[in-house]
Amino acid sequence: MKRIKLGDVFEINTPKGKAYLHYIYKHEILGALIRVLPGLYTNRPVDFDMLVSSKERYMIFFPLSAANNRNIVERVSSYPANNFDMPRFMRNSHIIRGEFLGWHIVDTETLHRQLVKNLTTEQKKLSPFGIWNDTLLIERLVDDWSLEKWSRLFS
Repeated sequence: MKRIKLGDVFEINTPKGKAYLHYIYKHEILGALIRVLPGLYTNRPVDFDMLVSSKERYMIFFPLSAANNRNIVERVSSYPANNFDMPRFMRNSHIIRGEFLGWHIVDTETLHRQLVKNLTTEQKKLSPFGIWNDTLLIERLVDDWSLEKWSRLFS
């Protein structure tokens, strides 16, 4: 079993190239929080400092230990995680029976949710709240999914 530690950078292969994930936080209930780093790459970068220090696409909870043990991801580097915090708030679309009812703004400390109909400019920057498996993560990477596109789906 390969141990993972905060700050590890992982590579995950997609049909459109290699993507990179930075492990920054371990939540006691939701598990590993990763930063999904920008870009897809044909070749592995030689130096990860610039990539890891750039703004992430978004953050998401991801079953990183399981993915690592199953060789779905490969540890390729390490970069200090102490400059990155778990966001206080994240969001999710609230859909019931196919009808969009608004957005849940989730307080990650208390797990309380607040329903809002329209997102503010700041709320549109919030990462999704939830756990994505490797299949969903790869699908979203290939589709160039972004927080902005997600916000526009229900505007």
